[in-house]
Amino acid sequence: MLNLERITTRLSYGDLPETWQIPDVERFSDEKSLYDYQSDALRNAARALYLYYEQKHDWQAGEAPSVNEFRKSHLLWLYESVSIASVKQFDTRADQRNYRVNPAFQILAEHMESVGDEINSRDLINRMGFWMATGSGKTLVMVKLIEYLHYLQRHGEVPPHNMLILAPSEHLLQQIKRTVDEFNRSGTAIELVHLRDLNRPRPMLMGDVVTVYYHRSDNIADVQKDALTDYRAYENDGKWFIFLDEAHKGGKEDSKRQAYYAVMARNGFLFNFSATFVDKADIATTVKKFNLAEFIRQGYGKNIYVNKSEYDAFKIRGYEVQHRERQLIVLKSLLTLACASASAKQLREETGLAHAYHLPMMLTLVNTVNTEEGEKNDLWSFFQTLRQVASADVDEALFRDAKKELLSDWDGGRHLFSKDDKLQMDSALVEKMTVAGLRAEIFHSRRRGELEFVRSKDRKELALQLKNADAPFAVIRIGDISKWRNEFLAGYNETQAIGDKSFFETLDQNRVTILMGSRAFFESWDSNRPNVINFINIGSREAKKFVVQAVGRGVRIEPLPSVRKRLAHMPDDFNPEAKAALKNCADLARPLETLFLFATNRAAMKAVLEGIQSEGEAVFEPLDGFERAAVPVVNAAEMPLYVPHYKEEDDDAKRPRFTVDDATLQRFKAWCAATSDSVFALRDGLALPQIEALRNVDAHVTVKPGKSYAKLSFMQTRLLSHIAQTVKVSDGVRGLDDEKDIIHFRKIRARSEYVDDLKRKVEAVKHKPLSADEKRQLAMDFAEQKIDEAEFQKRMAGSDEEIFKDVTIRKLAGHYYLPVVLGSEKADYIQHIIKVESEITFLNRLQEWLSGNPPVWDGWMFSKLDESLDRIHIPYFDEAKNFAREFLPDFVFWMCKGRQYRIVFVDPKGAEHADAYRKIDGYKALFVENGSPRVFRHENWEVAVDLYMYNPAASPLEAYQDRWISEPSRIFAEG
Repeated sequence: MLNLERITTRLSYGDLPETWQIPDVERFSDEKSLYDYQSDALRNAARALYLYYEQKHDWQAGEAPSVNEFRKSHLLWLYESVSIASVKQFDTRADQRNYRVNPAFQILAEHMESVGDEINSRDLINRMGFWMATGSGKTLVMVKLIEYLHYLQRHGEVPPHNMLILAPSEHLLQQIKRTVDEFNRSGTAIELVHLRDLNRPRPMLMGDVVTVYYHRSDNIADVQKDALTDYRAYENDGKWFIFLDEAHKGGKEDSKRQAYYAVMARNGFLFNFSATFVDKADIATTVKKFNLAEFIRQGYGKNIYVNKSEYDAFKIRGYEVQHRERQLIVLKSLLTLACASASAKQLREETGLAHAYHLPMMLTLVNTVNTEEGEKNDLWSFFQTLRQVASADVDEALFRDAKKELLSDWDGGRHLFSKDDKLQMDSALVEKMTVAGLRAEIFHSRRRGELEFVRSKDRKELALQLKNADAPFAVIRIGDISKWRNEFLAGYNETQAIGDKSFFETLDQNRVTILMGSRAFFESWDSNRPNVINFINIGSREAKKFVVQAVGRGVRIEPLPSVRKRLAHMPDDFNPEAKAALKNCADLARPLETLFLFATNRAAMKAVLEGIQSEGEAVFEPLDGFERAAVPVVNAAEMPLYVPHYKEEDDDAKRPRFTVDDATLQRFKAWCAATSDSVFALRDGLALPQIEALRNVDAHVTVKPGKSYAKLSFMQTRLLSHIAQTVKVSDGVRGLDDEKDIIHFRKIRARSEYVDDLKRKVEAVKHKPLSADEKRQLAMDFAEQKIDEAEFQKRMAGSDEEIFKDVTIRKLAGHYYLPVVLGSEKADYIQHIIKVESEITFLNRLQEWLSGNPPVWDGWMFSKLDESLDRIHIPYFDEAKNFAREFLPDFVFWMCKGRQYRIVFVDPKGAEHADAYRKIDGYKALFVENGSPRVFRHENWEVAVDLYMYNPAASPLEAYQDRWISEPSRIFAEG
């Protein structure tokens, strides 16, 4: 599916103008830097905002409202007719015989255009979603995005709209405030102000401060009373930048709230942050997808493991059967938890790392917690079984059966998001576990005992404790605990917790091993501790979304403080001694790096699997099988493969001039003349050489019409940065580094469900059809047992080309690796293949020409280059952007004859030539002298570097005609 992420990645981030590139994109605070996926999310957001606010209709202060409508239409057009779900007048979930008017439609229709019975998709398109897993640091991305929007506002690139953060709970708002406080200690100051204070006067703040408003998203309403805020009093003609955090729900009231948010942002922009997107509009407008599947696949979260058993333990089929099955499933989950707990303790002892991993915990989520009087709900059923295990003798035969079944489950279950279904667990963990050991690990007492409950000042929770234990082992947390306690815990001993801290709020500091509750806390909290999740009767139509949210509660991992990746994915530069110690205890770490899922009935397990697997539908896996082709042999040796080598010099004479128009230059000179040295030093932190450079600005600039800067302070920053940069100059050639220079063919990835079929196609193309003589020889080799049957069959098969869906897998003569994969932009199930139409046209024409025109060179070879992964480039200066850039051509050719050696870069181009001319100028500055290619002598070779732009319909300026070709034959021409 074409979504906003794919649309934005068509635009190279490096090609954005300088004012659109994010300053210090990786830095968050003095203590914290962003992960790659977080920086990528921000870069994608920058591309999307550029596409919206500048590419087609550059935002200008005071522009007519109709211009923004043109922007929306353009962004919608970029989706290429992909359906962007709108809001219809009638609720499609209603009975067809009794349609209900959709309240969201009524709200939107007051402010937006409706087409027939639905809101125009154009009016809902100015949004982007960040579909990022729980624990992936969405809040950090949000705060950096606020900083970036403020930066764009200061430079006049986007409207000066107010910013508003909406979150569905006080807990999430407090988390956001803590993150902002951390950011403020070392970055742009963000002042958080409650939405209701929008129009109230506030004290003037000094320095660079951005005011951001906030509010509970579930308290935005159409009335003004108590905690509820009427959106109409604050909608401000829809001119808001809204940051919506975890506010995607599906009820009638929540549907209305979504409409309120859309109305408030209709002339601004809506940024959605969530671990779970289910709405089609949210999925289509996703600008960064790093959901649960990707989060785990890249090592940031625990592996998820599902046992093979699917029990129906809570159906009434006679007391003894029900009792036994209930105890079995609880015992297996408790055994798993106890094994993880014992592993954690042993790992810390053996490694000497006191803070390694966490204290394992079980999360039990039930469908119902409060029912009519006299009925027993799901939470009560689990509690009763837990009570029997904790306070009564456990039948030894039942305990042995539970251990036996658990070992069988471990042997036959499956990992999610991993092709390695086998769970490599140490069976001794289970085999040596006793009932007393289980109690010690979970209930904090080796002896059985009666339960009592402990109240805290938090009315949503109570704790359970054995009378003979020194700490609670479980916490029940639901909306209002008093009704449940009064109905179901009459007669139990009750005590009051010491202090005023909530057990739930201090999970990472206390010894609670079991957390029980309902959907009420599926979201808005985080902990590293869960290793077991029990789903009790979770099987409704809405379960998929809740299940993914719940699993997100348990995947966070932190093997050592501030290290948030699984052991196998830890950074190479991490403390080698600690890493080695943990690797020596990999068997003990494995259960701590796994989240085990249990469910009590088939509907629940079905919801678990469907919910989680829906997150993994677009999981991409490596597509192996591509190989380096044989390098031509020239003069009894392999032909060398050379690439240009550069060195950096700090040379004013070689540095290109900074370009600016005359009017801006005169304004800048006057501005500098009016600023004293002390102001430059104190206000801007400039050193004396920098100040002197500003005073002597003529020595560093070239006047060029049309290049202006609205903000002189920004021009100062860019000019000083330009003067300080070194210059890359040509320093001959070097040998190709096949581990770093061309690597994209090792990074080709495809959706998991297609990988096996694609691999078979790749293997078929790698082995070219054999002649009759070759087949006879191969048959003799097989008969003489020189090769086995598998090798015989593989080599007998073969093809020059295979088709899979809408991609072509082809063997190209002379290509650096084989085979090559070609496809259209619609082939979104495979990555890092050749998809650009002009490149495919060039390869087809090249292949056609080569079939009848063997090159005259002694040896030749060529390769596709991927600008996102490969590192072969030509540096050049982009005068239009006053920026040193790297040109990454699409193809590189190597050829030699005698002692003559040529490196030829080829870049198929469209009709737009302006950017190509700047790249050609950069090439000529490095590789052309007096109108002829420079010759570098390297290992007895005379090496020249050429560059051609390929376009069959080319009509370049006369000065550039020698660098444009319309036929591949020019590539191989001598001289």
